[in-house]
Amino acid sequence: PFCAGPRNCIGQKFAMWEMKCTLSKILRNFELRPAIPKHTLKLTPEAVLKSSNGVRIQVRPRKL
Repeated sequence: PFCAGPRNCIGQKFAMWEMKCTLSKILRNFELRPAIPKHTLKLTPEAVLKSSNGVRIQVRPRKL
C-alpha cells in the first residue's frame, strides 16, 4: 500500500517499525496454538500463499 520510488509514503518506515514492535509484544505476552490440532489447510496460490479455509488459532496469556 505504500508504493515505491522517489515519491513513496513518508510514514512507511515508521509504520513498518510500529507493526514489528506490536507483533513482538503480542508474541512475547501470548502463546499462539492451533485451535484444531489436525486442521487441514487448503492453500490458495496468489501473490502471497494463503489458506482458503482459514487458520484458527488459540491465544493464551503466557505464564511468566
